[in-house]
Amino acid sequence: MLKSLKPFFIENSRIPVWLSKIAPIEIGAINISIFVWSRGEMSETTKRHECIHFQQWIECFFIGFPVLYGWYWLKGYLRHGDGRKAYYDIAFEKEAYDCQDEEDYLEKR
Repeated sequence: MLKSLKPFFIENSRIPVWLSKIAPIEIGAINISIFVWSRGEMSETTKRHECIHFQQWIECFFIGFPVLYGWYWLKGYLRHGDGRKAYYDIAFEKEAYDCQDEEDYLEKR
């Protein structure tokens, strides 16, 4: 049942644009708790990517996700000395990028 839950998608938002000014990457969409904001219209691939993150938020009881996400990013930054490389080294991002093209991934996850 929890795997069928989806976040609220908010397209054409300025939030990813503003956050990109302080982030090590250009943010196209961002998932914060039950909301996903995107700077334009989202493709089905992006929606799947963000739904994977939403399931990760649920599994971490919402509080744990940002803590672990930050921890993984910090470990990656200390390892690589580069914020962009640290972002792609985050375990949550690895799962989302590796599985975003599988249409039935959330059902079989």
